[in-house]
Amino acid sequence: MSAKEVPAPMGFGWIVIACACAALVALLILVAPIRVELEYRRSGTDEIQASVRALYGLVRLRWTGSPSEMKRRPRRRRDERSRQSEDSVDAAPRRARSLRAWRVFMQRAMHVLDRMARHVHVDELRLEARMGAGESVRTGMLVGMSYALIYTLLGWLTSRVRMHRVPTVSIAPAFQEALLTVYAKSIVRIRTGHVIAAGLRLLTAWKRRAS
Repeated sequence: MSAKEVPAPMGFGWIVIACACAALVALLILVAPIRVELEYRRSGTDEIQASVRALYGLVRLRWTGSPSEMKRRPRRRRDERSRQSEDSVDAAPRRARSLRAWRVFMQRAMHVLDRMARHVHVDELRLEARMGAGESVRTGMLVGMSYALIYTLLGWLTSRVRMHRVPTVSIAPAFQEALLTVYAKSIVRIRTGHVIAAGLRLLTAWKRRAS
């Protein structure tokens, strides 16, 4: 009798299918865009609205608040032992090492953020303002300086991110009033994979800040 052929086990095929599905899901997550919409209003009081949409709409976050609500917590009193430790001979070298470590970390973090900025897509950037200094000449100077500063910042930003629409800037002078009203809106997109990569680089820079 001829030996019968033994069929290959089906378990290996299911493992391959499961790995392929996991790889596909991971790829879809990495290429999923994160959409951030930010609005700022100033008319007597400040108001900020932020919304985040990620993972193809499965994750939606929204926050509304005011900078005045972010009160600083009172500093706790330091006991006598901590004061003595700060006044000790080793306090100055420790502070110098700490400042040097923070400087190194900030340099590396700025490099990471600059690399990530290339992958940022700006769909909308709009600024509308009305300002006045209570007198015509001062108001005209204030508006002119504001335009110069804003367009300088926009030129620097345009060289680092991808603008899909020309930014809109409108500043109306209020010659006989002393006021400032502002409305700003921005919509940016970036892929999840680029955010994860930047986060890992920042974590590495944090761990190596003293090296």
